Amino acid sequence: MGVQALPAGVYFQDEGTVQGWSNYPQKPQKQGVLRNVTTPAYKGGNAIEAKQTYINEGGGYHSETIQASTQAVGQDRYYGQAVYIAPGWQFHNQNVTFQQWSPEDPEGPWELMFIQNDDLRIGGSGGFSANVAKVTDLRGTWIRIVTRLKFHASNGAFEIWVNGVKKYSKTGVPVLPKTSRTIRWSSGIYCTGWRENLPAGPRELSVFHDHARIANSYGLAEPANW
Repeated sequence: MGVQALPAGVYFQDEGTVQGWSNYPQKPQKQGVLRNVTTPAYKGGNAIEAKQTYINEGGGYHSETIQASTQAVGQDRYYGQAVYIAPGWQFHNQNVTFQQWSPEDPEGPWELMFIQNDDLRIGGSGGFSANVAKVTDLRGTWIRIVTRLKFHASNGAFEIWVNGVKKYSKTGVPVLPKTSRTIRWSSGIYCTGWRENLPAGPRELSVFHDHARIANSYGLAEPANW
C-alpha cells in the first residue's frame, strides 16, 4: 500500500485497517483479536474489529492498534474516530476501554475513554474523570467521537465531542502527560475489569473502529467530514 499524502492540518489517518497503525503487526494479549472486517463499517467498506475473550485468568486483556508519538508538550491536537458496539451489547458495571492516551517516556497509563454501564466516560491518572455522554440508545450505530488535547502547564485543554455535540470541556487548565514529553494513541479494546475480577458482562466483547484521524482542528478530525 502506497503512502498517501495527508491533507494540510492532518497528521495521521486510518480508514479502518490494522495495517495503518505504527504497531502493525499487532500482538493482542491472550486470545485477543485485531482484524479488518467489511461489516459493520462507517465509511469505505471496512473497519477494525478489536475483540477480547475471557480465558479464566487475570492480567491484561488488550487488543489495541497504537500510533506512536502523536503529540508533544506544547502541541494542540484533535483525535477523531467512529466506534461501534453491537445492537445486543450488554451494559454492565465494568470499564471497557476503547481508546487511551499514554505517556511514552516513562510510559504508563494516563487518560482512558471507556464504556461503563450505559455511560461514555473518561478517567485514569491524568486528573480528568467524567461521565461524558449516554450511549443507551447508540448501540448498533456508529458513534463519532473527537477528543481535543492541548498540552500546556497552565493553559491546556481537554474537550470531547460526541456525534457532533461538545459534551465535555476543560480549558485554561494544566494538561500534561505526567513527566513524559510525548504520548501515544491506542485504539481497540481493553477489558480493564478482567485484570482482577470475573467478567460482569459477556466473556467475549468486540468494539469496532473506523475513520481515525489526528488533526489540528475539530473540523478536520470529525469523521463525518471526510
